[in-house]
Amino acid sequence: MTKNSQNIRNFLPWLIVAIIIAITAGLRFRLLDVPLERDEGEYAYAGQLILQGIPPYSHVYNMKLPGIYAAYALILVVLGQTHAAIHMGLLIINAVTILLIFLLAKYLTGSFAAVFAAAAFAVMSLAQSVLGIFANAEHFVILFAVAGILLLVLAIDHNRLVLLLAASILLGVGFLMKQHGAAFIV
Repeated sequence: MTKNSQNIRNFLPWLIVAIIIAITAGLRFRLLDVPLERDEGEYAYAGQLILQGIPPYSHVYNMKLPGIYAAYALILVVLGQTHAAIHMGLLIINAVTILLIFLLAKYLTGSFAAVFAAAAFAVMSLAQSVLGIFANAEHFVILFAVAGILLLVLAIDHNRLVLLLAASILLGVGFLMKQHGAAFIV
């Protein structure tokens, strides 16, 4: 195999994942102006309260953990306080998660399976059955869980305590987004 064909072979999976992310982002971009769903409205309101200096649970009462409120507050600060900004935040979070799934699958199985894992997640993350067009807490849990698992695998393989610490923090943040994140910690 020539060096040129080897370079193409190494570059091709990255190109395909970039195309997957671009297509998914394009679909999400067309949905930026969709009104907020019920949970999104709650998260946005709690995020706005945080930005006003009002701590979680003093004006909004529920059983949800505070991580999702902090994430929404961050989106509102960085991208603006509109429903389109929240959906743009989802677009970015989804793109990063697709990339992380590719990296994790590539490390564990190789490029071929990693491209399919990234594509499968991209398709499933848009599905109506999981309310994929809305910035619900599950998207945030998955982002931190996949990042944490990737660092955990790297920490184990390279015997790096700092990676283990970072993985633990990311998995903990995933739990703070929604209680279901505890499953990834286990």
